[in-house]
Amino acid sequence: MAVSKEIQESRIAWAKSDAARDAGLLEPRNIKAFRNVWYADDKDKAHQLDIYSPVSGGDTLPILISIHGGGWFYGDKELYRHYCMHLAQLGFVVVNCNYRLAPEHAYPAAIADVCRVVRWTLENRKYYTQNKHWFMVGDSAGAQLVSQYCILAGNAAYRKQLDFDTCDQLPDGVALNCGVYDMSLKNDQIDNYTHDTNAKQKQLLKQALTYMNTSFPPAYLMTSVNDGLRPCTMPMKKKLETLEIPFVFAEYGEGMPSDGHVFHLNLYSENGKRCNQAEADFLHGLIQE
Repeated sequence: MAVSKEIQESRIAWAKSDAARDAGLLEPRNIKAFRNVWYADDKDKAHQLDIYSPVSGGDTLPILISIHGGGWFYGDKELYRHYCMHLAQLGFVVVNCNYRLAPEHAYPAAIADVCRVVRWTLENRKYYTQNKHWFMVGDSAGAQLVSQYCILAGNAAYRKQLDFDTCDQLPDGVALNCGVYDMSLKNDQIDNYTHDTNAKQKQLLKQALTYMNTSFPPAYLMTSVNDGLRPCTMPMKKKLETLEIPFVFAEYGEGMPSDGHVFHLNLYSENGKRCNQAEADFLHGLIQE
């Protein structure tokens, strides 16, 4: 599918905004990085990831796989390196990955790549940590991808109907930030993501929340009161409540209108840093339980 002028313009505008957000940030010296690691054999740069860990003691820390946002059509690991290194400073070995983007690669390319990342990470973790615990974090479209991954990993009947290679390994916990979880909504970005998807697979994506069961991991579910997508968080909140899955629901941004959608990526935001610390504490707390 040809990339529309609207998407091209959005990619340029969002990249400019992200660059302004991160202006002046330096990579921390106490974090080591393994860069541009292939998690698939096709030499497509969409199938590269970075691994960040503290210089000292990283081999004892749990893994945190980060799935970036961007409406399924924008973003890459380079735009998330400062955020992910920040998470590594909070006590994780962080996997920061690329995945194939729409419209060049329609659904299920992105979620298939997330499954690949998980499989690669768990098969190769002995090379960078001895800790058996692992978690996932995602924002916006990345939060949807994390949630769908956990739904399919925890439901064999759902996996069986999907026409891509899946994975049945569930993380110990997740952090879901400013996400969209009900994929049956009428939305231009969802339409762009599924433009070339067959009817059955598109319907299974729309129905993903209905396949969510009690195997879904404990979750930190976050939004901002200033986020236009805040209502999109509520279907996941309701589902977590109905299934009685342990979760924390947090809303940020009261009195801080600049802390809107995915504000937690802004390392100059006090709310952002507070949110990231709260999520790290939540995930670390799951290990101690």
